[in-house]
Amino acid sequence: MPGGAPVDTPRMDVLVARQPIFNIRGIVVGYELLYREGNETTATGTDTETMAARTIVTALVDIGLAELVGGSRAWINIPEAALVSDDWTLLDRSSCVIEVLETVPVTAETSAAVDRLAAAGYEIALDDFCDEPQYSGFLAKARVVKLDVLHKDPYTLADEVKRYRALGLTVLAERIETPHIYDACRAVGFELFQGYYFARPEIVKGHRVSPQVAVLADAINRLGNEEFAARDLEQVFHADPTLTFKLLRIANSAANGNGAVDSVRKAIALVGRNSLRRWMVVLLAASGPQVTGEDAERFRVALERARFAELITERTDHRRSASAFLAGLLSMLDVVLGVPLDEILGMVNVSDEVRFALMDRIGPLAPPLLLAEYAELGLWEAAREQAMQLGVSDEVVQQTVVEAARWTRGIRGVI
Repeated sequence: MPGGAPVDTPRMDVLVARQPIFNIRGIVVGYELLYREGNETTATGTDTETMAARTIVTALVDIGLAELVGGSRAWINIPEAALVSDDWTLLDRSSCVIEVLETVPVTAETSAAVDRLAAAGYEIALDDFCDEPQYSGFLAKARVVKLDVLHKDPYTLADEVKRYRALGLTVLAERIETPHIYDACRAVGFELFQGYYFARPEIVKGHRVSPQVAVLADAINRLGNEEFAARDLEQVFHADPTLTFKLLRIANSAANGNGAVDSVRKAIALVGRNSLRRWMVVLLAASGPQVTGEDAERFRVALERARFAELITERTDHRRSASAFLAGLLSMLDVVLGVPLDEILGMVNVSDEVRFALMDRIGPLAPPLLLAEYAELGLWEAAREQAMQLGVSDEVVQQTVVEAARWTRGIRGVI
């Protein structure tokens, strides 16, 4: 495994804007998350379906909801396609409010989707609502109605606000731009408030890692084949370090604090085929290939290191072999992603054994990881001493180097 000093990797920055939502006491109760791209301060040139997919991925995977909204709730826009395809099931109903966009038409499909959304326990907000008879079904399932007050006299909306509140709905005034309009909105009975008067959308920057499209497509296809064994499915994720990273974040979110996820196999079992397949489709919609020659080399080294650590651990402590692969993979992700390791570990909830191995090179996973790094760098004296501690011969180390390289070539040959 050829070594060499890590080189700087340009980060691919991802952006999401958040705008606070206040209650009548001036307390922030949530943030609407808005898609942004490049240096734009508003969303331009991108269709609503793509914006929704990228916002979901950026909020949940690239940056993380906790980083974006803290203990508040995230208000996320859902257009027609995302609504009927149940993409909202990827979101935690306890921490998200689903905004059904005003562009969603009333059809049998969208009505059934809104019914499913409500039955699943999600809080529904109707964005920029226009009270027309065809929307009565949507209104019956909603908890919040958002009314656009820009260039309007809020007092003309008083009867409408009163009627919604009589139905048990919370009414939000959006696009408030002056203190006069804010005072008027409070006077006529609005309960939630949002707009430039309080704060313009704040840009939050994260770092996106784009899995290779071919690997994503392969994962989608195989997840849909019930006859495809979980063990073989695991190899699909092993083929792409960035895809593994995203899978772990998804799985840790699904775990909801009930234990760390420290292997691909455990993540697949926890997330489940159907939900995981949906995630892969959303990732495919939100990500594009970003693989240069330098990127490919970093991927190769990361894969070889991970496979080497796994193979050694299969000989010395078989039950930890999957965790050894993960530790080896994560140990290179600061170089692959251009993101500090502590930041990566802040986003992925790994087991203490993996964390100790990565941060301090201690614990049961540290020896195979150190041996992998020494072999990769050609530090054979250090590798020999480490191998002796593991009870592994020089010959096994050399064989494992070759086998890890062969496995990596085989994996990369099909992606």
